[in-house]
Amino acid sequence: MKKVLFMLAGFLFSHIVIAESLHYQIINLDATAQTEVANDELIAQLQVMRSGSDAARLSQEVNRQTARVLDELKAYPDIEARTTAYQTRPIYRDSKISSWQVTQTINLRSKDFDAMSQLLGDIADMANIASLQFQLSDSMVENTRNTLMTEAIQKFRDKASLIQQQFGEPGYRLVNLSVDTGHYFPQPAMERGMLMSADMAVKSSAPVALEAGSNTVSVT
Repeated sequence: MKKVLFMLAGFLFSHIVIAESLHYQIINLDATAQTEVANDELIAQLQVMRSGSDAARLSQEVNRQTARVLDELKAYPDIEARTTAYQTRPIYRDSKISSWQVTQTINLRSKDFDAMSQLLGDIADMANIASLQFQLSDSMVENTRNTLMTEAIQKFRDKASLIQQQFGEPGYRLVNLSVDTGHYFPQPAMERGMLMSADMAVKSSAPVALEAGSNTVSVT
């Protein structure tokens, strides 16, 4: 289970006036809030691939098959599609080109897991699944950040008030506060070697079984 980490730290001081000079008791203080959030977005990477001796013919076949996939996608308006890497690669044997491999990559993104599952089944004979990756959408990360930041700040204040009371001081002053939103690391993509069960499902045009899982988001 991956974590999104946000840093919230500050210096809490109470003030005491001695001989016309200000002296402070400096206390480092932090607070933490966290929650588990269900992944709400799926990224799928597809590849249309052909191998053979005629590179021009292979390119035509890949282009034709890619067009079929994109045409199929018209029935799924909630799935965002984008063609990316297009590669023509020579295959060598005995230091000579023996054949060619042409590959077109298509990236899919959607919050509708049922639609994505069905689509992957529908295009089973057109493209291979290269990887699947569940993650939190940008909007979900931002909303969770804001909620947890509010919670962490309240915990920070509660701790500060408690420490102030324990030191018997009339108040405290916050002199430095920093917030580091950290980095979000989604779950690792399921690579081709991990997708045997998915491939077995799509060969029969059945929906692919998908489990989104969750991520733990924390603010410290």
